[in-house]
Amino acid sequence: MDGVRAALVSGRVRLGLLGLMAGLSAWLLVDVLPDRMAGLPRLHLFVTSLGAAFFPAALALSGPLPPRRALVAAGLLALPLAGLMAWASLRFDDVAGFLATGHPWIGLALLLGLALPFLIAGLGPGRRPTDYAVLFTQSWMIVVRFAAAWLFVGLVWGVLFLSNALLGLVGIDVIERLMNRAEMPYLLSGLMLGLALAVVDELSEYVSPELVLQMLRLLLPVVLVVVAVFLAALPFRGLSNLFGDFSAAAILLAMAFGSATLVSSGLDASDERWAPGGLTWWCCRLLALVLPVLAALAGVAVWLRVAQYGLTPDRVVAGAMAALALGYGLAYAGSVLAGPGWGARIRRANVGMALVAMAVVAGFFTPALDPQRMAVAHQIARFESGRVGAEALDLWAIGREWG
Repeated sequence: MDGVRAALVSGRVRLGLLGLMAGLSAWLLVDVLPDRMAGLPRLHLFVTSLGAAFFPAALALSGPLPPRRALVAAGLLALPLAGLMAWASLRFDDVAGFLATGHPWIGLALLLGLALPFLIAGLGPGRRPTDYAVLFTQSWMIVVRFAAAWLFVGLVWGVLFLSNALLGLVGIDVIERLMNRAEMPYLLSGLMLGLALAVVDELSEYVSPELVLQMLRLLLPVVLVVVAVFLAALPFRGLSNLFGDFSAAAILLAMAFGSATLVSSGLDASDERWAPGGLTWWCCRLLALVLPVLAALAGVAVWLRVAQYGLTPDRVVAGAMAALALGYGLAYAGSVLAGPGWGARIRRANVGMALVAMAVVAGFFTPALDPQRMAVAHQIARFESGRVGAEALDLWAIGREWG
């Protein structure tokens, strides 16, 4: 019993210190170093990206993997991600213009989130990076662990605010003075996050993603009906309303990726964990069949906007997302149409498409998929071919916002 208790205390201390270091790093990178490294903006971007990738990865990996292995894996993942961020920033004269596009941090977060389950599967006991059961379980477990931990951090801050208000009634402001220190919100949040993750790991037998998955499965029939009504009404409403606004593509893409997520949650990690022939089974089949239609409509919406107004960096990204959604849709529908064993085929497709998605997102940080360069080249080509006049060129965006 003493050995178990010592292990629990050691785990809490280790993750608490790691969270504290994450908070300290965030404070230094956000509040202290920007002024001191004003003359070295790309180095500051590299260090900030390194911290932003390393500490979340280390906290996420420390539960499923041994501590030392988790730290090494987090470092090996964070270094190339930070390098990609710094490399991509060279497209712009300054780092501020690069970050103002809104894409870099989202891309970094996507690469980090997609890579973590593969690291756990590859470095865990089975050493099989494409083991779908591990990938599925650990992906959702990361979501549940961090959701529970951040909920605890929010509760801690709520208690602190109430405690400060209560003590303020008798003229004691020690909590307020402590919290007014610039570094304290970062340090306290990091410490509490690490401690909460340690407690979640201790209760791994009781804390599982099953609750979240069951709730998502409740949405399957609802989303299927909504999509069916949408597709049934589309011929009567006409396509002009659908493709008249670029936001239609965003809605369709969100619905396509959301539907793919629901199908995956319904299929679970293996055939042994779900019952064929039930409502969830049929909803997964039918939603998988209509998924390529949603993705194709999203792609057409993007293509029509490009044909009308030319490429922009946002449309390059949207086009890539539509291609990924179509890849998921064709894989899902093809798996169902191929007959028995379609669930296993979709699971294999999920692994392959996740790797493709990582490659595409990483490509946006390299010259291979430079959205700004592609947009400028397309706009200039439209002008040189005589398809548009000079007044249609957005010279301000081309010269000031696209690198």
